[in-house]
Amino acid sequence: MALSIQLFVNGQWHDAANIEFSSSALNGTVTLTYNNEFIMAVPSFGQRDQWACTLNAEVSLVPTDYPHWPALLDDILPAGKSRQWWLDYLDLARQSEFQQNIGLLTHACIAPIGHLRVKQAFESRPQQNDMRFPIEQAITMQYDFLEYTNQQGAAIGGATGAGGVAPKLLLMVEDEQVYIDADFAGKPLAATPYLVKFARNNKSKRDNNVLRAEGIYYRVLAELLADTSLQTIDVEELRIEEYQGQVSLWLPRFDVVSENDLAKRIGLESVYSIIEAGPGSAQEHFDVIDRLWQRLKLVSKMSPADFVKEYVARDLLNIVFGNSDNHGRNTAFLKLDNDVRFAPIYDFAPMKADPEMVTRLFKWGRDCETGGEVNFAQVAQYLGEYCPPEEMMAFLNNLANKLINVPKYLEEQGCPEEILDFPAIGFNFIEQKLQRMGVINA
Repeated sequence: MALSIQLFVNGQWHDAANIEFSSSALNGTVTLTYNNEFIMAVPSFGQRDQWACTLNAEVSLVPTDYPHWPALLDDILPAGKSRQWWLDYLDLARQSEFQQNIGLLTHACIAPIGHLRVKQAFESRPQQNDMRFPIEQAITMQYDFLEYTNQQGAAIGGATGAGGVAPKLLLMVEDEQVYIDADFAGKPLAATPYLVKFARNNKSKRDNNVLRAEGIYYRVLAELLADTSLQTIDVEELRIEEYQGQVSLWLPRFDVVSENDLAKRIGLESVYSIIEAGPGSAQEHFDVIDRLWQRLKLVSKMSPADFVKEYVARDLLNIVFGNSDNHGRNTAFLKLDNDVRFAPIYDFAPMKADPEMVTRLFKWGRDCETGGEVNFAQVAQYLGEYCPPEEMMAFLNNLANKLINVPKYLEEQGCPEEILDFPAIGFNFIEQKLQRMGVINA
């Protein structure tokens, strides 16, 4: 069977490529073929930027063959709570994982994060309507707001395009009214597009504290990174709402911008997709860096040094802030015009405090990481082919000196005490940790 991938670029949706599955199994071969009309619209052959479905398949007349299920499809499939909602809705819960994935691609991939969608899903969606709801309803009902709007007759497909374990909705907010829109790209944009997160697990006090802290983390990061090359989510319109102890975190989307007064979708590809790795797989950082750069060097304007400095700095931030959920779906790259660069830091939370005890899936090999702490001087030596070690350490030292005061900044922003004092994160001993890891002087 085959599915059609549509891609938004230059102000419109294009029928970009066909994906053909050789069998009904995840280990069956898959072929991606760009459509001739789309190829004619592309500025030049070999594009791997915003014109490409993935960095692994340049725009070409030659099909791209995958020996198994392509990781690029995992990027656009619903995940977590949204996946379960769709499996129940489509009565797919008892099917094989392959059949579930095909069913989700065919019906649920209406408006994923990024600039791709599945044509069959979009064309089979319920008719769009303009139903609006007071934002308080979304705040009080949490993820149940999805089922409520569905019962009210709203076309909910555009709300479920975000991945990850935590319950999430994609919502538009205008004048304190909320609505769902799967087809806003290329049209005037009066509303603010949000990715709305709700507490994980059992929605306990701890779960809600972790989510509240995530919102506060972004505010502190925005200040810390203001004069650096690193970026996080725009905090101007970030909202932390609460109803009866249940927190919702409203994050302005960075994959949607206004260009010439029209909404533009920006391409987004995760680390897992670029390195062709399965969801939730454990990886070794040095290997990931090599595999990423093999693709990025073909299209990115980043220098090898800029790339690797930001990669390592992000891991330093993860360690300091207790964000152990560092897998390859939680870092992604923006696909732009003749460029690919790091997306803003997102999914950045004190996951060491999560009741499920989330552990680091990406670790440094070559004896550079022990007990959750990293010998960054040794890391810098091993990455010398990308960046002179002294340049790397100066970059990390500049960042680390700002991190010493993170606990104070978090407290000023109202970070929950449970997070500030959580032993496994170790905010009370942050300076000693930075010294042990060699990024500040003892």
